[in-house]
Amino acid sequence: MTAQTTALPGVRQPSRLNPLEWRRWWLSIDRNEAVIAWAQTLPGQAVLHAVLLAALSLIPILRTSHVALMAVALMLCWALPQRRLLVLTVTGLVYFLLRPFKMGPHYEYFEQIAVPLLPMLPAALISVPFGLLFLGFAIAMLRNQDLKILVFAANRPLLFMFLIGCVLAAATLVLPRDHVLFAPAWIALAFLTSSFFFLGYVLMDHRSKTKLPLHAQLGFVRPFWAGFAAPMKGPAFILKAEARSDADLAVSRLKGVKLAVWALILFLTWEWGFNRLIHEVWAFPRLDDLIVASASGDPASLGMRWGAVAVDFMAMVIYMGAAIHAVVAVVRVSGFCIPRGMVSPLGSRTIAEFWGRYLFYFKEMLVDFFFYPTFRRYFKNHPRLRMAFATFAAAFVGNILFDFMHAMPSVAFEGSERYLQGLMSYCVYAGVLTAGIIWSQLAQSTPKPADGFVRYNVLPRAQVILFFALLQIIDDSGAKVLIGDRVSYLTGLFGVSL
Repeated sequence: MTAQTTALPGVRQPSRLNPLEWRRWWLSIDRNEAVIAWAQTLPGQAVLHAVLLAALSLIPILRTSHVALMAVALMLCWALPQRRLLVLTVTGLVYFLLRPFKMGPHYEYFEQIAVPLLPMLPAALISVPFGLLFLGFAIAMLRNQDLKILVFAANRPLLFMFLIGCVLAAATLVLPRDHVLFAPAWIALAFLTSSFFFLGYVLMDHRSKTKLPLHAQLGFVRPFWAGFAAPMKGPAFILKAEARSDADLAVSRLKGVKLAVWALILFLTWEWGFNRLIHEVWAFPRLDDLIVASASGDPASLGMRWGAVAVDFMAMVIYMGAAIHAVVAVVRVSGFCIPRGMVSPLGSRTIAEFWGRYLFYFKEMLVDFFFYPTFRRYFKNHPRLRMAFATFAAAFVGNILFDFMHAMPSVAFEGSERYLQGLMSYCVYAGVLTAGIIWSQLAQSTPKPADGFVRYNVLPRAQVILFFALLQIIDDSGAKVLIGDRVSYLTGLFGVSL
């Protein structure tokens, strides 16, 4: 392939105006020695950071203030490459103290409760004193790992924190809103549930021989990239992916920028292809609207109902891909070349493979906290039962617990009726998902190339996509539509009326 010198010094690009050549060149830039050398120069570093921040600014999935904090953290990592851990510690603590919660409505509830308690502080800083108290709790948990003053808390820290959360949740449900103990109970619950799994990873890594200093561990209670995403494992995992040389750092940044551009493409596809074109211009109904219409006795045509399932599934995969890729891109450009959070899920040939590819870090969190502990403890003499039970612990128990933990602070304000409906719906979803994964692990045969093109490349992927596309119909932890209506819509796709 002929090449010519371009505007980037020392970097050679395809000479012909061939989109496929440009695509191949773009996908291989992190393996192109000339590009890697250019990325180590000051202009190259500036361009890569500018492209990343430009892409993030065009993806409104992330809040503007969060992108601003990310920009500050990235600039500090750029300016202080030998102090990246310190940057992570400081920016993580700042982010935690100013934006401690994962769920948007929790900030509204928090202001209603906390402003009367601390009227002298600006609204933007009112979370800081309570955040410092929670950091004190985190320090006590970490120190107890070493001193074992509370043996149960040292041996089973996640279960210990969960029990505390249950006590706090019960207090918010029993106490009236104007009771003097309601405010501290709800605030403690909101802080605990928002950082539950982040702190869990910190406690897990604290047991290792290579644990970080205490102050550095606190920076991972809510790292600056956290946002809406599940934890990207713990400090040990992040630091293991740290770039050790200028060339490694250049490669990490190139991989991050590639991922950010791909996230932007996915987001624009979701926004302009699905929201604007399909739903607004073509007026194609959304899945939830068709479920409500079917429940009210006004079902759409069978083709439209199936079409809504396909459109909603593809939109969901594309949107989640844009969101998780954007966050991973930030981590990579900061100097930690962690794996992608989603890797070609539509290419999966088994249900278990899709679950691992679709939301990698969420799956890893469930595996780390639920699958492995269960797998190590139970049914050691029964391999198939052992695998099935550990999968149940992760995909069902852990999945529901994750949703339960983040919903508890909302229950105190919105009441339990709507939440119980959502919990019932999510239990059905998690149960079907768990059954599918267990069947995939224990009974589904893995396709082989020798099976032929259709049986190896087409049918397995079509089956997996169909399973998860139909599964999304009952995936509604917010109880926007009753589970009975969702199940009726699902069975109606096959001509069965309930």
